Amino acid sequence: MRRLIYGIMMLLLFARCADFIDVVPENSTTFTSFFQTEKDAEALLNSLKSQERKMVLNQIYEPHVSAGLLVDSTQDLEINQAKGLDINVYTRVNWKEYYRTINYADVILDNLHRFPLSDEILDIYALQAYFSKGLAYYYLAQRWGECPITKGSLYMDKIAKSPVGDVLEEATKWALKAMDLPTWENLKDSDGKQRGTKQYASKGAAAALLAHIYSWRAEIEGKPEFWAEAEKYCSMIINGEVGNYSLAKDPEEVCTGVLLRGHAESIWEIYKTKTEMLTPEAYFQAQFVEFPVKKNSQMNPSKWPMYAVRKTTVNTMYDKEDLRRNAYFTWLDADSIFMYSQGKELVADTMRPKEGSYDNDLENGDIGLLTFDNDDIEFAYVNVFRNAFYELDSWSGKLNYRGMDMDKIVWRLADILLLRAECRARQNLPNAADDLNAIRERAYGNRMHDYDPARDGDLQYAIFHEREKELFFEFDRFYALRRNGLDYVLKISPQFEALTETDIKNGALYYGVPDDAFTANDLMRQNVYWNEFLQ
Repeated sequence: MRRLIYGIMMLLLFARCADFIDVVPENSTTFTSFFQTEKDAEALLNSLKSQERKMVLNQIYEPHVSAGLLVDSTQDLEINQAKGLDINVYTRVNWKEYYRTINYADVILDNLHRFPLSDEILDIYALQAYFSKGLAYYYLAQRWGECPITKGSLYMDKIAKSPVGDVLEEATKWALKAMDLPTWENLKDSDGKQRGTKQYASKGAAAALLAHIYSWRAEIEGKPEFWAEAEKYCSMIINGEVGNYSLAKDPEEVCTGVLLRGHAESIWEIYKTKTEMLTPEAYFQAQFVEFPVKKNSQMNPSKWPMYAVRKTTVNTMYDKEDLRRNAYFTWLDADSIFMYSQGKELVADTMRPKEGSYDNDLENGDIGLLTFDNDDIEFAYVNVFRNAFYELDSWSGKLNYRGMDMDKIVWRLADILLLRAECRARQNLPNAADDLNAIRERAYGNRMHDYDPARDGDLQYAIFHEREKELFFEFDRFYALRRNGLDYVLKISPQFEALTETDIKNGALYYGVPDDAFTANDLMRQNVYWNEFLQ
């Protein structure tokens, strides 16, 4: 009975949060009898974290991610639409998941006083809510620029958009409050037990959030003094002041450990269930490459995949001494690739199987042995995600490939090192290349590839290019382009290059306000740029 009552309460508490910014909600009901125990508080936190996870994981569907992907060709229509500034994709992104996160956090903050619990215990929940609010407002500012700033879970009136600077200030306010969080090592639940995953915010995660907020503000608001603030929070992480983080020893460990979960390099990540691993992000690997993971596929290794990265692109980005080249991709330098049958399974390898180790005469037209000249294969095989999982097919009795076992790594130490390098380069500091060199040392296994202006050119670009290489498949690129300035982001496509200064000022690099945001809210206004197409 108590569980049923709890479920009804939660539905009533959160039912309106989907539309609270879009329509005038019904009168709020208070549930004094609910807010009693630590289990109640933990249930509220779990609801918040579940919503936060959904908010972050859904970003894979957004056009900014698509526009920033480093792919040479694609069969994905939405990528082409995103790069073409198609109104159909830029105005249908909905901000509801971001405001749901804010509302879930506000329900906690607005009702903590009802709990008969100590301040020490209540802080556990308040600090997580602070982080969630700061994160959501930061994401809103990145995506929409101008957007509403809410006034708590009980506020009923309509809300107009606020300038992007005010939204970023709101994000900063809550992120600063979250800096009172414990370090990851000391992050406990109300029973004193260590939190099990890095999806719970920690002092290190709050510092990473602030580093990114301040660097974004420095560029978007045109306030160069914020580069120093961003650098400060990066340094806290790097120097071990907000938790113990360390780089994986080499790119191979990045693939096998960091991108899985819980690694010392990871600062904040979203734990993914098996269901969530079947989202496009998890499927991203399989869309690039069919082997050696998808062994039961009959796709020709040279056939056009959904997302295509040419070998020429890879070889231009990574020189052969860069260990990431062979860690992130596979078979780049093989002479031949052999695909052959073993039973009903297809296997691909660079070694020709011995006679008799494969089936020559299979039923239903299955192949025996096919040989492909690797020089004739245009596309590179992506191998950055290594932890495939399979499920048993009850009909055939075979294990079928389903997806990649991987968390969503939001921030890791390599990202922070490169961000600090960027902050220092923007301030023209003499040590700006030090962190870039640290990443290159891991990438090459030596210090023979330190930054050289004669070879690498402009330092800011060298740092950005290193970020491209290091975080190739981590969906960071559009916002890294945006943060580095218009000269970077306008080169995404001819449509972006055609944007004028007026277009940029009017919001062309932001999403349009979603249609349902105007329902019952006559204070809402569309971004000027996108409004031109909606007359």
